[in-house]
Amino acid sequence: MKFLRDSRFPERVLIMITVLAISSFAYYFTVAEVEEVESRFDNRRVMLVKMLAREVIDLLDRRLDLSPRLSNLLAEEAIAYAAVQQADGALLARAENYSMPVGVLEKIEEEALKTPHLKLVPFKDTSRTASLIEAAIPLVTANGKKVVLRVGFFRDAEEQRVSQISFRNTLLFSLILLGLAAYWFVRKHHASNLQHTLLGGAALLILLLFMASRVTLHSWYEQNWRESFLRHALYVSKMLVPSALRFIDTGEDKDLRESSRIVASDDVFASISLIRDEHVVFHSDPTKIGGTAAEDQNYLKSLNSDQPVIFRLDEQDMFEAMIPVLNGRLRVGTLKVSLRSSNRYEPLAMIRDRLALLFLLALVLMMFLMNLISRRISKEISWFIQAMEQATAGDLRQNIYIERNDEFGQLAHAFNFMIMSMKERDMVGKGLQQYVSRSIVERTLKALSGNEKNGEKLFAVSLFLYFSGIDESISRVEGSRIFSGVQECYAILRRIVQPGQNVSMQLFPSGVLVLFTFPSRHDSLLKALNAARLAARDLGRRQDLPFSPKLTMHAMDMVRGQAGDKDENTTLIGDGFGDFRTLARVQDSDEVLASLEIDILLKDVINFDELEVLSTEQGRMNAYVVGSFKELPELVSIFPAATSWTKIMILRILKASTEQVSPETLFEWFKDADADVRYHVMDVIERVSPDRVRSFVENAVNTENDSKVLSRAIAVLGKVGNESHIAVLTEKLRSEDRRVKANAVEALEAIGGKRVYEFLNLLVDEQDNRVKANILIALGKYGDLKVFELLSRMIKDPENTMRASAAYALGRLGMAQGVEPLVGALSDKDPMVRRQVVASLTALKADLDIEV
Repeated sequence: MKFLRDSRFPERVLIMITVLAISSFAYYFTVAEVEEVESRFDNRRVMLVKMLAREVIDLLDRRLDLSPRLSNLLAEEAIAYAAVQQADGALLARAENYSMPVGVLEKIEEEALKTPHLKLVPFKDTSRTASLIEAAIPLVTANGKKVVLRVGFFRDAEEQRVSQISFRNTLLFSLILLGLAAYWFVRKHHASNLQHTLLGGAALLILLLFMASRVTLHSWYEQNWRESFLRHALYVSKMLVPSALRFIDTGEDKDLRESSRIVASDDVFASISLIRDEHVVFHSDPTKIGGTAAEDQNYLKSLNSDQPVIFRLDEQDMFEAMIPVLNGRLRVGTLKVSLRSSNRYEPLAMIRDRLALLFLLALVLMMFLMNLISRRISKEISWFIQAMEQATAGDLRQNIYIERNDEFGQLAHAFNFMIMSMKERDMVGKGLQQYVSRSIVERTLKALSGNEKNGEKLFAVSLFLYFSGIDESISRVEGSRIFSGVQECYAILRRIVQPGQNVSMQLFPSGVLVLFTFPSRHDSLLKALNAARLAARDLGRRQDLPFSPKLTMHAMDMVRGQAGDKDENTTLIGDGFGDFRTLARVQDSDEVLASLEIDILLKDVINFDELEVLSTEQGRMNAYVVGSFKELPELVSIFPAATSWTKIMILRILKASTEQVSPETLFEWFKDADADVRYHVMDVIERVSPDRVRSFVENAVNTENDSKVLSRAIAVLGKVGNESHIAVLTEKLRSEDRRVKANAVEALEAIGGKRVYEFLNLLVDEQDNRVKANILIALGKYGDLKVFELLSRMIKDPENTMRASAAYALGRLGMAQGVEPLVGALSDKDPMVRRQVVASLTALKADLDIEV
């Protein structure tokens, strides 16, 4: 007894008995329900075959063709074939489904011809995929001839129903076991509040879905059941019409009564009666024969139609089918069939049971998954809580490593950067910002750039806004209004052109001059052109200005430098003005006029209208009204025969356009012999959908010989490629061209992923300064702080290019750890390094918001 008290043996025995009892109950319950379903299907088949047998005998006695009747039988649901054969196997008639030929079922045919009574034989078709059952019944005609009626039924519906029963009962048994297991789990493991919330929320969601599905299912079943029920009832009722017609013709009710008895075996059929001249001449209940139907409203309504009509009796939960009995076109009677619908919800109840079981299973699975998820979430949240408590206590050495790309991985990444930012602020708060002063930066910049750019030649495009008629306005309009108009024009132009390193603005008494000095001539022309159009559009809406603003464009070479020793502003020297006064006389307010130089450079891509103007200063001169860009088809058509300058201009226009050229056209243009053209073609290819150009760009990376174009193709592959292109990009790191290697690193960084991070870690000893800087920048963006140690050593390298690249990388990373090495490099002996140090310090000052 002590053994029983101290051990778990009784508990285990009880569990085994419980599981055995539940299993036995599930098994016997399933077997009983399956037998009930099979019996129900067999009864329907037997009834149909017996009624068909009576019709076949009648047709044989009358020597009529059996084929039409058998063919009509195929319209009945789940009928595969029907055949009438003699005892020797000769076919008298047959009708078969196109997928179920009768003649190849020899074994079934042999068994059917020997059967002495109605017999149901289940079998598989020749492909062993379709399950069928054949009903065979021997028949003897009036002249003693013996035939066999064979009808094949598909068993799909029956097997599906049996499968549903087995599935439901399995779910029920599993649910009980899962409930026991869940009870044990809850007792052994206590869930957190988060777990309770997730579990409760999941249960509530499943319950709401269950209720919604139940209501929807009920509504759907009501409609579909009624359609199926009535269709079946009408089909069976119509089979009684021939017997009813013979009863009317001969007065003998034997045939009709036998048919009624067969039909009555189906619980759906309540009663069958035949009405003629408003009197009941036949009824399945003999006591009602001779009654009158004069007051039967449904019968009277049915007389208005030659088609079967069905009425519903709501008070009795029944239906009445009125089928006209026709002799030719003459209506000789009406067959009335009463149908019960009280058992209509029995299949729905089974469906509801299965639905409930499915939702219960979903509930259990959902609760199990929610428990796992909540435990995982709680565990990872506890890491963050612990790390934040340590950081609050002043320990900023906390890091959380979750190597996933989900929300918690992103949160861990953000937390680590937050800790780094706190470290940076801590360093700045301890006095690091004292090394970064505005005076140091400004003095260094001035010392570096004081005389280096004096005399530098560059290409510029000028956009001049002339205040036409301002002389007359000064004499007749208030000065405040004139000045307000000038301010408005200046503000509009400034907002559009956005002055910066390559765009300068200067106000003159007669107008505003804007100079575009981008390194690329194409950039200067296109940006000036777009700015002129936008400015002309906005200024054209200002009808209340006291003068008329007119825009002119000119292109020329200029010289840049500082005019005086104490002058900190850059001066541009060149002929930036045309005879704008003369042009203003023939210029509309919304027009932009261009000089001859602009026309020469852009005439192949822009529509110009030429004007000839007589100038007092220059005599006859030509000006050009700037129109729109030429249409895309025209630009595409002139591209093959155009000069390299025009081709590049077309490509720059396409890059900024919302319209796109087909990838095939771009691929053809990439065959151009000019490397600059191919470079800009790759710029346009970058805008196309990655899936359409990925393979072409990869091929260009593998075959291109020009280093400039190759580096651009590598950069594009980094944007359109994926991890499958890592091998292609790593191969390009062997190139001797530093630009190709550097772009390969940037492309790998753009693709990203753990493989790229591990690969870049192997390349930190790269000797090329630009490639090494890009590698360290990429590693820094992954949160690897060891890069600052490497960059601190790199900025002290004997090679000036290596030091400059280190300064560039420290500025790109944008973290306070880079300030101290940069400040130490302000005294570098090389001007190029100092210039880069100052640029990086200026960028860091903006990124870190350091007060100086």
